[in-house]
Amino acid sequence: MRRSLAWALAALPLLLLIPPLRQLLESRMAPHMLVELPLLFVAGWALARALGPRARLPAVIDAHGLLGLTWVSAVSALWMIPSMLDLSLLDVRLQWAKYLAWWLAGFIARGSLSRAGAVVGVFFLGNIAWMLATAGLLYQEAPQRLCVSYLFDEQLVTGRGLIVLAVAIGALALRRLPVGTLSPASACREAPRRVSAE
Repeated sequence: MRRSLAWALAALPLLLLIPPLRQLLESRMAPHMLVELPLLFVAGWALARALGPRARLPAVIDAHGLLGLTWVSAVSALWMIPSMLDLSLLDVRLQWAKYLAWWLAGFIARGSLSRAGAVVGVFFLGNIAWMLATAGLLYQEAPQRLCVSYLFDEQLVTGRGLIVLAVAIGALALRRLPVGTLSPASACREAPRRVSAE
């Protein structure tokens, strides 16, 4: 990613200062969850990319990226709760806390994910993918509206979108696995070593 593009993406949250655009994104559930929140995350990631290594959390508090990735998981879990979406539309303080939390999640995630090893990175990405898929299924299977502010049909569309997003993140997690990790042949090669060690 070129630095100029990174700075342009980092400025995306400024668009939320335009009331008609903000209302367009938040008036329906799908763009609220599947467009606005990921864009805030991308903006934070892009700013960290533009700033370079100095944007990382200190290694002493973010060993193996655990602190940063835990923050990302917590933010993701919190904003999968339907009532949080409702509250963010009613309370401007919570609305801006949402913007900051997602932007900060993206900002921190870039450094923490690059610092994490394959196992830690796959664990956290897989956990987020599983959480999104679970939320997507619950949104589709709930017999009534989960958000007062959004219609039932919007909830169904959002549920499908969350599952698509979960599959994409799951694929990203698998890409981080070292080559041969999932190969049956590699498991067979490891077995004699464990037996001989015993």
